[in-house]
Amino acid sequence: MKRIGILICALALLLSSCAAPAAEPERMETEGRLLLAENGTALLVTEDRTPIALSVQAEGNDPWAGYRSGDRIRVTHDGVNETYPAQTRAYAWEQLEEGTLEDIPEETLAALEELGWTFGREVHAPAAEPQTVENPVTGYCGNTVTEVTLDGETYSFWGDDSVALTDIVINLAYNSEAICRCLPEFTVDTEFGNGYGVNLSDHYVRCEAGQALLTAEQAEKIRGILERNCK
Repeated sequence: MKRIGILICALALLLSSCAAPAAEPERMETEGRLLLAENGTALLVTEDRTPIALSVQAEGNDPWAGYRSGDRIRVTHDGVNETYPAQTRAYAWEQLEEGTLEDIPEETLAALEELGWTFGREVHAPAAEPQTVENPVTGYCGNTVTEVTLDGETYSFWGDDSVALTDIVINLAYNSEAICRCLPEFTVDTEFGNGYGVNLSDHYVRCEAGQALLTAEQAEKIRGILERNCK
């Protein structure tokens, strides 16, 4: 009988432990920048530039009303799933300071955009007409040297391609108020000016004077110059 009683007690303890509710995940607080995606998802970009998608565990039609991308916030959440972007459940949040999309690191935005996320950033279309200055610089010959720095390598060349590329980048009508956040794909240095950042995907050239759009024809012409001289 004593043995049976022990077995009954052990069984009772086992059943009581199975019936006990599971402990809630431990919650923590993390500060960072809010990033609102166009698909309605909110992300928290931490100090180390890690994006965490927030699954809101609160009622309300628009939990982020009054917030905007770049705001510094403190979020109460549970454990973080190690995906990219990371994921967690958010229970509460508060704004610490206002911000803008420009406060989000460019590399974080670019990495997410490569995965298909969109954040309402500017989309560049080619210029309909060449955006050249009224009095373009002329008079240099094929001996002028042009340098292109692409993927960490610098290529020097001269001749017709050097003249053509120089013609384009030094004679654009640059606008100092039209500078976007997109990063150049490569840089061009000429004998008439240095530090021209070029992005053929977004059809622009940028320098100290500002930024100007390229036409589709100009972008294709530059692409051909790169293919011939930057291998």
